Amino acid sequence: MRVHEQIVADYGREDEPDWRAVPWPEHMRALTVDSRRVHVTALGSAVGCPMLLVHGLGGSWRTWLPTLPRLATSRRVLAADLPGFGRSQMPVAPISIAGYVNALERVCDLFELEAPVIVGHGLGAVVATELAVRHPQRVGALALIDPLWPRFGELQAQAAKLTLALADRLVARPRAKHFALAAAIRHPSRIAPDLRAQLGAGLRAPGAQAALAALLEHRPERLHEIAVPTLIVRGANDRLAPAADSERFAAQIAGARRETFADCGHLPMVEHPRRLNELLARLSDQF
Repeated sequence: MRVHEQIVADYGREDEPDWRAVPWPEHMRALTVDSRRVHVTALGSAVGCPMLLVHGLGGSWRTWLPTLPRLATSRRVLAADLPGFGRSQMPVAPISIAGYVNALERVCDLFELEAPVIVGHGLGAVVATELAVRHPQRVGALALIDPLWPRFGELQAQAAKLTLALADRLVARPRAKHFALAAAIRHPSRIAPDLRAQLGAGLRAPGAQAALAALLEHRPERLHEIAVPTLIVRGANDRLAPAADSERFAAQIAGARRETFADCGHLPMVEHPRRLNELLARLSDQF
């Protein structure tokens, strides 16, 4: 494991091309999965190994705004809204990790993605590993960003649900959004205001509470069967996903490489986008 030293000016420094210059509506697609709409944003060409980005519990495709344009310069990159988040509708069946896996498999089918790099953040990392276990032929490599290990007992689950409900109310008040983001971002004031404005809406998503329940109920199994290159990235100051979570994934996935970002919370793609983008590009370039 290697801990990156950082300079103060690097925190929150965005990558290029600038996400603000992208005509996003032109890249948005609405797919039908099990009679419900699933939203996907797709950029780039099919030159390099494709990548599929999966957001976390409080996110949406917008979590990847600082990531999409940079990675799309040499490959096709997709960011999906999980059912019940962002622009995607609630699924017909109850939300579950298995249901999320099925939705992502369908996205791969419709976009004709063959063994893409799957990048998952938080909850999305759990979904990514489950996809690799259930459908190994679908995954070329894995990148797990601040993964969450579902190990909560009943008391912790109640606390987590209370925190989610509180964050939902805070995000509804513009002046209080800073405090909601502070739980995930180490230095919210050093993130560009317009980027901060894009974050946090996932906490108010209709599927957020059910997604949390699905995460708490899920038990990762057969991780030792994952045989694809795996990168695990964690913010050293992440208060939402303890270091033990990343360590448990690393211990069960043979050959997993770990990177820790100093002075970073739960959102490396926002706090240190250049550094993360470079790591993801290198991972994709291996294919």
